[in-house]
Amino acid sequence: MGLFNIILLDSVDSTNSYLKRNYEKLDDLTIVFSSFQTLGRGRMNRKFYSKKGESLLFSILIKNKKIIEQFDSLSLMSGCYIYKFLSKYVHNVSIKWPNDVYINDKKVAGILLEGVSTSSLDALIIGIGININTIDFDEEIKDKATSLRKETNIIYNIDSLRDELVVYLKEMVNDIENGNKDYLDIIKNNNYLKDKEVFATLNNKIEKVKVIDIADDNSLKVMHDNKIYYLREGEVVKVN
Repeated sequence: MGLFNIILLDSVDSTNSYLKRNYEKLDDLTIVFSSFQTLGRGRMNRKFYSKKGESLLFSILIKNKKIIEQFDSLSLMSGCYIYKFLSKYVHNVSIKWPNDVYINDKKVAGILLEGVSTSSLDALIIGIGININTIDFDEEIKDKATSLRKETNIIYNIDSLRDELVVYLKEMVNDIENGNKDYLDIIKNNNYLKDKEVFATLNNKIEKVKVIDIADDNSLKVMHDNKIYYLREGEVVKVN
């Protein structure tokens, strides 16, 4: 596929962990795909559930300093390109700040951004999991998760989708390097949380806030007690 060095694994603890262990000897823009992860995880050290051969599970190694400097935008930009990829196959795809992709009110993909550093930030790893052919989810997440197959009643060829996805990832890297900010309009127009009430941390307290928009600096614009706040990190949970 050019641009990327692609590694295909049958099984691994997690693709992020694999890159963290091996980043020094691997090239910039190495992507490692695995059919299965024994210790897949998401943000806040949550377990990422997947069954063998049913999902697209992969991580991208970033050593390019120009891309690393755009750390704050990489989760949302990744979400944007996962959105574009999935939207070819299904409607009602949206992006949930800061790092998830949803279909019809359920999570279909998650993104985990991790840094690797000694004295400075040496590399970034973008880990992504996309539910493709899964139909049976673990009890803990069965009401919160979905897959492309569940939404379309079609069984997909994982290898073909992987090759197609790599084309989108190449476009993403080119846009990052060229400073293209078009992803922001896509995210703003497909913001899963827009106009919803969520619980978020404000001034070290959990508060109910209303989501207004995603700002140009990638923060989440919210309103609480008629005041505007900008969330730059942390967890937001939709009010039922």
